[in-house]
Amino acid sequence: MTALLELEDLVVSRGRRFRLAPLTIRFDTPGVVGLFGHNGAGKTTLLKALAGLLPLRSGSVKTPGAALPTLLPDSPFLYTFLRVGSVPDVLGDYFEDFDRDRARSIINSLSLDTSKKVGDLSKGMEEQLNLGMTLARRSSVYLLDEPLAAVDPVTRDRMLELIGQHRPADALIIVSTHLIAGLEPLFDECVVLHDGRMLLRTQASQASSGQSLEARIKEAMLRA
Repeated sequence: MTALLELEDLVVSRGRRFRLAPLTIRFDTPGVVGLFGHNGAGKTTLLKALAGLLPLRSGSVKTPGAALPTLLPDSPFLYTFLRVGSVPDVLGDYFEDFDRDRARSIINSLSLDTSKKVGDLSKGMEEQLNLGMTLARRSSVYLLDEPLAAVDPVTRDRMLELIGQHRPADALIIVSTHLIAGLEPLFDECVVLHDGRMLLRTQASQASSGQSLEARIKEAMLRA
């Protein structure tokens, strides 16, 4: 069986300092994985390495067809001078795997004014547009770096709806986040990093002495 994502002895370093050292993990089935850990645990480093934005010191990353995963970075990536209505064509010219029709459907579902410039959108709407355009790419693996970190509760709920409605059923989505409470239904499983190593991997629904998912993750992080 071909894995959706397989990391084998993955090592990323900066000078003499190891940022990931070494990491082996395999994801065989579609779903949403929560990626947790303290600041500096290696979450963003891992996502950037998987997306090909950081060089590997050693090890390998394997995906179906050797296609790079699709990354939503932790900062806006759309030019602010673009009209919302032109975004699908601009990204479609840049990314071969970009689905213009899906992008327009997502923009329509967000009720965005297509004549507005990206820079004139509210922060919450811009965050939703960035997420939506990431999901408009045809990918087997999506990497979302802190998409919920700086949004209000209403925007967060809308972004969760976006993920639920527009993620391909056969895709793997890894969501890096510090938030746990209220997000448990989103995750199929969770991975906790500490100092660039995997501290815990658990099914979100797996019972452990009656503990909630949040309690299990916090306990693992406190023991590290």
